[in-house]
Amino acid sequence: MKKYLLLPLLAASLALAACGKSGNDTKKLVVAATAVPHAEILAQVKPILAKEGLELDVRVFNDYVQPND
Repeated sequence: MKKYLLLPLLAASLALAACGKSGNDTKKLVVAATAVPHAEILAQVKPILAKEGLELDVRVFNDYVQPND
């Protein structure tokens, strides 16, 4: 199941990275996620995004109410 989610997540992340202005400056993307499986998937995407100049900050939450406040 992780493999099926990784490709769409990677495509969406790269699309977001391409929306910024050009240059060598690093952009920061903050994402709220549950620990399993979302944070694990984002951990796999993090080095790929770093190569594209996008720093990924994953904030892990234990329930769905906290990130929606």
